[in-house]
Amino acid sequence: MFRNNNRPKLLRQKSFFSRTTIFVSIGGILLLIFIFKNFLDVRWYEVITNLKSVNLQLFFLAFLSYYLSFIVRGYRWKLICKSAIPNNDKNLPNILSFSGIILMGWFANSIAFMRLGDAYRGWILSKEINKSSFSTLIGTVIAERVQDILVIIFILLFSIFFIQRSNEIDLPSWIFLVSVTLLIIVITGISFLKKSGSYLEKLLPPKIRTLYSKIYKSILSGFSIRNLPTQFLLGCIGWILEILRFYFVAESMNIDISIWIIVLTTLTSSILTTIPTPGGFGFVESGMAALLILFGLPDLAAVSLVTIDRIISWLSVIVFGGLLFSFWHIIKRPIFFFKK
Repeated sequence: MFRNNNRPKLLRQKSFFSRTTIFVSIGGILLLIFIFKNFLDVRWYEVITNLKSVNLQLFFLAFLSYYLSFIVRGYRWKLICKSAIPNNDKNLPNILSFSGIILMGWFANSIAFMRLGDAYRGWILSKEINKSSFSTLIGTVIAERVQDILVIIFILLFSIFFIQRSNEIDLPSWIFLVSVTLLIIVITGISFLKKSGSYLEKLLPPKIRTLYSKIYKSILSGFSIRNLPTQFLLGCIGWILEILRFYFVAESMNIDISIWIIVLTTLTSSILTTIPTPGGFGFVESGMAALLILFGLPDLAAVSLVTIDRIISWLSVIVFGGLLFSFWHIIKRPIFFFKK
């Protein structure tokens, strides 16, 4: 697909100028207008003053926590790929290479619409592994994303349980209902694919059948009983590091905030990044700020906190992911990434 010089151009045109892209773009612009209109009462010079008073040591810890999560995610993705391509696992790149590809994929998602970075990850990894198809590897990306959703839901439910017991926060009931609904949908989807995947394969036209077969088998291999506990544990560690990022950001600004609010805000921001605007721009910022204000944080503190956090979770990804992307494609592989 990627060898045809005309196809990528057509794919780009379809991705960037489809009706979905246009509607999402308009929605993001309107949301930004709403944000600025409602934040006009915020004294922006005070926000800037807050940014200047950040404790740099704690900010660095937030930065470090965030980028350590890429190594954990890279290790988990490698385990998923080992299950998906067991006969070719010796040709897999090392963990740093997997982590770097994830960072480049997030970079692509941070600057492009429709989450093209996920497809890019599967494509670039297929170039790094001999005799492995793009279809199989895109299936591993999907499996990894589904595992992320499951981890997020379980952490949310765990947090809700302790919040209700502590009576520290008056939590809206819809958060629990949405979490349980998502959990049921994901588990049902995986079960359906496992039981009916081969049957659906027979109903498809021959040209699509091979593609579908590789993708769905690759997805299911990511949920093998033998490797799933380790992958789930790595997923939890990755999200704990993300939660620590937001915690250290709050500490660097000397903002006193409940750990449960930190957990809920971090996970909410990750869910909002799935909206197909670049890095979830507009939706993530407004969602995080609204949630913090809902839980009693002053407008000024909420806006300042979200701004600093997004410097790490979005702007730094554009900078460092962009540098790695350029370096990787200039020399094909960074010299400090190497196979075993």
